Amino acid sequence: MSVISPPSPAAIEAGPHEQRELLRWVAELYYLQQQGQADIAALIGVSVSKVSRLLAEARRRGIVTITVADSLAGQSDLERELASELGLRGVYAAPARVTDAGTASRAAALTAARLLPQWLSSPGTLGLSGGYTVAEFTRALEPRAAGDIVVVPLQGNWVEGDVHLHNDQVCRDAAARLGGRALSLPAPMLVERAATRTALLQDRSIRPVRERWSDLSVAVVGVGRSPDSEESTYPSVMGALPRSVRDDLHRRGVVGDLCAHMFDLNGRFVDHEASRRTLSISIGDLRRASLVVAVAGGVAKAASLLGAVRTGIPHVLVTDQQTAERLLSLVKHQGA
Repeated sequence: MSVISPPSPAAIEAGPHEQRELLRWVAELYYLQQQGQADIAALIGVSVSKVSRLLAEARRRGIVTITVADSLAGQSDLERELASELGLRGVYAAPARVTDAGTASRAAALTAARLLPQWLSSPGTLGLSGGYTVAEFTRALEPRAAGDIVVVPLQGNWVEGDVHLHNDQVCRDAAARLGGRALSLPAPMLVERAATRTALLQDRSIRPVRERWSDLSVAVVGVGRSPDSEESTYPSVMGALPRSVRDDLHRRGVVGDLCAHMFDLNGRFVDHEASRRTLSISIGDLRRASLVVAVAGGVAKAASLLGAVRTGIPHVLVTDQQTAERLLSLVKHQGA
C-alpha cells in the first residue's frame, strides 16, 4: 500500500491575503528586524533567491516604500565658495572621490540628472551637446509623464564612434524619458570645408533645429578636455580630432571646448579652422539660453572647467567633489 505524502507548505497555493501578509512579514523581518536573507529563507522554507524576489515584489506593490532625505546639493561651504569665486548661480559637486575620469564624469552626470526637474518645466526646450557625460546624464533621467518638452541637439553627429558621439540618439533617449519629442540634426559634426558647414546650416532639414537654438530653456553641455591631455577611459570629441589639429590647438593655448568652440584658460574663444568646420550652435545662441549647465568630472579637467566658466556662458556647474576642490585651488592660485 502506497503512502501519499502531504504537499509541502511551499507547494500550497497561497491566497491573496496570505501572499500579501507574507510579503509584509518578509519586509518587516528584513528592513525593521535586520534579519539576513538567508535567515528569512530558512524561517519561511524558501531559497535565498526567492526572498530577494519577495522583497522586490513588496516594493513593487507599495508594501515597502523607501524615502531619502532631501538633497542639500549646492549648499556646502565648498560649493558656495566656488560659485561665489566664479560668479555662477550654483555649483553642485557629487560627493564622490574617484580618480577614474569616466567614473567621475558619471557621478557628475547622475547628479545633474536629479537636478534637471528644478531647472526644466513644461513647456520647455532642452538642448544637449552630446558626448560621454551628457549621454550618461540622459540615461539617468527620471521618467516623466508626457509633456511639452522638445529636446534639440546642439551639434552634429560623429560618423564613427560610440553611441555618445551620436547626438541625435542621445536626444532621442532624453526625449523618451522626459515624455517629450526630439528634433534631429541629420548632419556630421565635422565637415571638410567651412563652406560646406555654412551651406548645411541653411538647409531646410536643419532649419527647425537652428530656430530652437535661439530659444533654449536649458542647455546641458559637456566640457571638452585639453587637446594635450591623454585620452581618457572613454572616447571624446577632442580625441576624435587628428593629432596635427590637436597639436595646433595646444600651441594656441586651447584648454577645452564648449560645443566645439575652443577657448583658452582666460575664457577667450580661439578662432580655429576646426571650429569653422564644425556644425554646432553658435556662441551667440549659447549666450542667449536661459540656463546653461556645464557638466564634467575628473580632476584632469579642472583647467578646462575654469576656462569654460570664464567664457561667461555656463550659469551652473555640476562636477565631482575632487574636481571641485582642484578647481577651487586653481582659482585661488590664479585668481578668478
